[in-house]
Amino acid sequence: MKKNLRGIIIVVICAAVCIGYYYYLTNRDTGKEENLTEVEQVITKDLDKSYPKTAREVVRFYNRILKCYYNEEHTDKQLEQLTEQARALMDKELQEKNKEKEYFDAVKADIKDYEEKEKVISSFTMDTSSEIDYKKVNGEECAYVDVSYFITEKEGSSRAAQTYVLRKDEDGKWKILGFYQ
Repeated sequence: MKKNLRGIIIVVICAAVCIGYYYYLTNRDTGKEENLTEVEQVITKDLDKSYPKTAREVVRFYNRILKCYYNEEHTDKQLEQLTEQARALMDKELQEKNKEKEYFDAVKADIKDYEEKEKVISSFTMDTSSEIDYKKVNGEECAYVDVSYFITEKEGSSRAAQTYVLRKDEDGKWKILGFYQ
């Protein structure tokens, strides 16, 4: 009888330890990603190691950057890092047209304009994967991704549409070649 009681106590203690450990693992702070702001999450994404795989994912990440520009608080240093991330998504041809300093200054001026008009990108929608138009242009693979933006400002709200043109580079990565309204 004493042996059975001792066995039951050991099993109960082991079960309590296992349940406690499980609770600890599921409720602990799992790392810095959880505590980062959206700006910090975008800045710390290592595009060399985890570049978006599809044209749609590239445009989605670029739009996260846009929302950080216009909707989130950031320092000038963080804005520099955001523009670096945006330029990393651009095709070499578009990068040449948007030199680092000029691009940074243009983005900063655009942000100031948004702030003065109290504009924010409230949301955006984009083509589903099946709606993206893929074409060969001059022997190169291109993708056309449509995005609709819903913008709120002090005078009300509006909608803007933009088509992103992407081209596969020599490494097979989709890069933004340009965009038009």
